[in-house]
Amino acid sequence: MENDTVYTAERTEKILEIIRSQNSVSVKYLADYFNVSGATIRTDLTKLENSGDIIRTHGGAMLKTSLHHEQQINERFNADKKIMIANRALEFIHDGDTVLIDTGTTMLYLAQALARSSFSKVRIFTNDIEIVRILEEKEDFEIHLLGGKIRNSFHYCYGHQIIEELKKYNFEKMFLATAAISTTHGLTVSNDELAQVKTAMIKSSKNIILLADSSKINRIDFQTFADIGEVDVLIMDSGITPSYEKKLKEHISKIILAE
Repeated sequence: MENDTVYTAERTEKILEIIRSQNSVSVKYLADYFNVSGATIRTDLTKLENSGDIIRTHGGAMLKTSLHHEQQINERFNADKKIMIANRALEFIHDGDTVLIDTGTTMLYLAQALARSSFSKVRIFTNDIEIVRILEEKEDFEIHLLGGKIRNSFHYCYGHQIIEELKKYNFEKMFLATAAISTTHGLTVSNDELAQVKTAMIKSSKNIILLADSSKINRIDFQTFADIGEVDVLIMDSGITPSYEKKLKEHISKIILAE
């Protein structure tokens, strides 16, 4: 019994080491790694969760510190990278297009790039109040605000009303934002209601163009709203490592690095 106890302690210590190195891990991976049952691993994970080191997820666990709070507009950073990404996104917009634009700081830079552009007769739908403010003076643009409850300090609309409204539309292309990207947990954000709106936006759109700087890579937030495979195009800065870019290419057919 003593040896079993010692081995269990060694195994849980090693499990924590693995999770710290990978941010998240599945029960199956750990069961195969240690050649034990899934029930044994789940017991180990429960002990680690009770100690406050990890958070259990569906089918596995993640490092507690890999969850990060949702930043308000004035807390966000990487402006230079986001501007480059937004400028490359213009390649996917043409005169006469109807596009859906998500909320987020990179989307604000996209709106600013559109405001400076020579595009005409572009019809834009968004739930972001700041994007509307930036583009409303563009006389040959048609701007639609998807209405709903306004989230204080974040300048966007959310809720049941906007989700029902999105069911009426079929967008050719959508520009999507995310708080975090993981090959195991997909696209995630910290707020459940925002996640629901993003899921509805994706369902209403044919082509999904994800704009994300490399700080979002290999991170996990609270709520998954889409699988990576739902993304058609990823536009990102060159800060991504070649190995992780290779991983993403297993799920996303087109990746563009903005430089």
